[in-house]
Amino acid sequence: MTGTKPAATTSRALLGCALLAGVHLLAVAVLATQLLLVIAILTTNAWQFAVLGSLTVVPTSALAYGLLARASADVAEGPRIVLTPQQQPELWALTLQLADELGTAAPATMRLADTVNAYAGERGKLLGLIGGPRTLDLGLPLLLGLTRDELRAVLCHELGHYAGRHTRLAAVSRRGSVALERTVRYLEVLETDQTSVKPPVRLLLKLTKAYNGVYLRQTLAVRRSQELEADAAAARIAGAHTFAQALRTVHALTPLWDEFTENRARPEGPPAPAAGKGGVGSLPRLMLPDGVFRDFADRLADLVGRPFADGRGTSALDIVSKDGLGSHPPLAVRLAALCPDGDPDSTHRPAVSAGPPAAGLLRDLPELVEALQDAMRPVGARPPHRPVPQCR
Repeated sequence: MTGTKPAATTSRALLGCALLAGVHLLAVAVLATQLLLVIAILTTNAWQFAVLGSLTVVPTSALAYGLLARASADVAEGPRIVLTPQQQPELWALTLQLADELGTAAPATMRLADTVNAYAGERGKLLGLIGGPRTLDLGLPLLLGLTRDELRAVLCHELGHYAGRHTRLAAVSRRGSVALERTVRYLEVLETDQTSVKPPVRLLLKLTKAYNGVYLRQTLAVRRSQELEADAAAARIAGAHTFAQALRTVHALTPLWDEFTENRARPEGPPAPAAGKGGVGSLPRLMLPDGVFRDFADRLADLVGRPFADGRGTSALDIVSKDGLGSHPPLAVRLAALCPDGDPDSTHRPAVSAGPPAAGLLRDLPELVEALQDAMRPVGARPPHRPVPQCR
């Protein structure tokens, strides 16, 4: 199942429009309430009511402004390096081929990111009812841990989001979520710092948290169902077992990367890898410049037999958020959906074997790594700009 029925797409669009409109309506309702309070302040003879009403001017105005401004603002992104077709013809050829097999348009832009993630984005118009430019981000840490077959499966999954028209509403719903979360944090600070306006702020904070909870449950439930649809698309093109292996690798790389970067940030730094030793079944070592990505690649190469990809002894992969508000279904649910007639995580599945690393598909990899590491540094600490070389 690579796409979605028109009725389902329309209902999701209407849901996204209604929920995002609710953010703006909440701000308008707050302003209307404030206007009524101001009128009451000017017309009442009761000084107690006038004082109480005046105390609400600051928090309600701030709440309305925050909701309206932040719901329209773009969500900040981390470092990104654009990968053009001229620079990376092999990666683009693979992406175009898979997009054609899935019956969807390829992204207009592909970028290299510093996260353990792959993300299909689209700047839809009219709250997602009309499609827009598509952008596909691929995290370098992810490419360092995936094989090329696994990368093909991951690309199928992300392109499956395009085929199912999932990405049109993603940016819209995310902006609404970010606006609500930032407003909640702002009101929490205001409640702590401003003792004179605590009662009205506390009331507004409770109302905003309640709406944020409803908003998250509705939008994240849609996103979880979309993930399963994209999983089915990837399994159809890349094969259920290959995609299941890719899922295990992706889920396991996240805590590995987080632990690695946390250890690296400590004064003593991460433990030094055993130089020159790659475990049986580990990914071949890549020629990379000094830095965080080379150290992480060495760390992965020293994991004997790629234990992070076989799904054994990795109970942390099935951790679900306590509030049940995860954007993705648990790994066990996704694996079970891939093989409803049998357990894809059983001991009878093919053994994990290493293949060519996905990052090796990129041309001029050392220069790309240097450029991404430069982009990750603070502005004042960045060296002079070095353009990414063009392939001829």
